[in-house]
Amino acid sequence: MAINASPHGPNGAVYIPEVDLEDFEEYRTGGYHPTTIGDTFDNRYEVVHKLGFGGYSTIWLARDKHLQQYVSLKIMIADESSKSTEASILRKLRCGGSHPGRRFVPHLLDDFSFSGPNGHHVCLVQKPIAACNITASKEDSVSLMFPVETARSIAAQIIMGVSYLHSRGVCHGDLHMRNFLLYSQDFNQNLNSLDPEGLYKRYRLDKAPISRFDGTPVGPHAPPYAVYPMHVKTPADNVVDPMVGISDYGTSFVVATVKEALTEPHTPELHTPALYLPPEGFFNDLITQAADIWTLGVSLYEVLGERPLFESFGWDRDDIIAEMRMWDMGRGETPDTCQWDTQGGEMQALEELLRGMMAFEPTERLTAEQLMRSEYMEKWAMPAWERQQERQRESGSSNLSPSLSR
Repeated sequence: MAINASPHGPNGAVYIPEVDLEDFEEYRTGGYHPTTIGDTFDNRYEVVHKLGFGGYSTIWLARDKHLQQYVSLKIMIADESSKSTEASILRKLRCGGSHPGRRFVPHLLDDFSFSGPNGHHVCLVQKPIAACNITASKEDSVSLMFPVETARSIAAQIIMGVSYLHSRGVCHGDLHMRNFLLYSQDFNQNLNSLDPEGLYKRYRLDKAPISRFDGTPVGPHAPPYAVYPMHVKTPADNVVDPMVGISDYGTSFVVATVKEALTEPHTPELHTPALYLPPEGFFNDLITQAADIWTLGVSLYEVLGERPLFESFGWDRDDIIAEMRMWDMGRGETPDTCQWDTQGGEMQALEELLRGMMAFEPTERLTAEQLMRSEYMEKWAMPAWERQQERQRESGSSNLSPSLSR
């Protein structure tokens, strides 16, 4: 006797999943907007390729028909669009004077909203980027490490970027390795010279059909196909003269001081992955800019070394807290196990910096301004960044991704 196949996949899934693409189950009411190549938004922006995706948005390369240039479109899921403050945060960060960290923050060009089959969506228009996150770059490498000079420059850039955020009274709220991006300078310098045909020759447009387990048509809630993001990944051990940006301000909030935070009726909620989460995030304590300092410290450790600072199978809460205590009691590398400048004091300066960033009590952590003045920043990180800028000036290349604000 024949047995009818279930119309759903594992755990009630509707769509057959594909690797390296967004979760198709989020093409639903309240979820992703079903975007396809050639779609035009706001009577102005025509989609030509895909730049990336996250849990709350898809990001597309589009052609601005008014200005005849490329832009990126970040289309947020409908459920988050009504409560998103990302556009207002980016507008606040647009005006920052001459702070050196301003260049590492994305530049908002425009924003609008529209209705689709899955609800009402906010769309952020920014200068286009092709980038991979730092985790992807490390995972694609043999050594799982950046060259020493490269790592120092990355450290300088992300410290400057966070310092700028905090100087504007903003807490990022979700700092981790996947939100630090390495920009493809070749893409950013040559993009506007390419028409769509030339773009596809350099960055192939790959699609995958979206199919349901029950074999019926996908319907209006999902597109007929998904688009793979542009491939611009560079292995960490091959990265020279990196340009870094801090991305994803969907959970950022304004809180200038601890005193002001204490007057808020509700403390902000962190969405940081558990391995980066500060102690106050585990215990539902007050969240301030000090949370960014902790998560930045965990990230710096991973940028400058091979492995994450905290590693726990299954990301169990108690195991992670135990890992924090182990590190606090002195687990780490010795001068014989690393390639850094131990004789010149670099490792000692770095340890002092990280311990100052990762004090258990938020009020005891270094501030972003103090990070800028730290011995490690002044003697090792900033000099590496300045040498990189000098090399780029001599070669005639820009030291600033066009996606970042001036």
